[in-house]
Amino acid sequence: MTRLAVATGSTRSTATRFGATVLVAFGFYLALGDPTDPFDLVTGAVSALVVGAVLGRIAFERTPSVATAGAFGRALVFLPVLLAAVVRANLSLVRVVLDPDLPIDPAVVRVPAPQSAFGRALLANSITLTPGTVTVDVADGELVVHALTAASRADLLEGSLARWVAYVTGEPLPAPDAETAVEGRTEGSV
Repeated sequence: MTRLAVATGSTRSTATRFGATVLVAFGFYLALGDPTDPFDLVTGAVSALVVGAVLGRIAFERTPSVATAGAFGRALVFLPVLLAAVVRANLSLVRVVLDPDLPIDPAVVRVPAPQSAFGRALLANSITLTPGTVTVDVADGELVVHALTAASRADLLEGSLARWVAYVTGEPLPAPDAETAVEGRTEGSV
């Protein structure tokens, strides 16, 4: 067994991570290119092999399995939901910005975070991608989020994104506190 295999687990685990990383990278490359063009097939395969060699040991939190493939499929279902949330939040924010009274009500709220690092990262990034909200920190099993308006805060506290992330990761939904804390209001001026 090589020194690398000892450091990262079994040789089989390393090969599985490499193979899964190559497949995901190749699939992404083909999704962006033309899967019928021989040039794209060859350059995609070479690029995927390079990505697999460089990122194969770190791309997955756990060794990929059949459950990982299921999570990947659920993530593909989540993607249009996230895009719809981003579009809705953009339209809401446009309404706020174009309103002469500029009805903002900034506040920092705490949202229960998933247990896994992947779940926390997915939820934090999904919140940050949605205009009007920014994940500021992860503290004490919660995400600390700045929300620009009462509507964005209500959408966040309603928990739709958290439920979708729990669906993708297969984790139980984080239990909210008896009362979600609003840490403080920020005086906003533009």
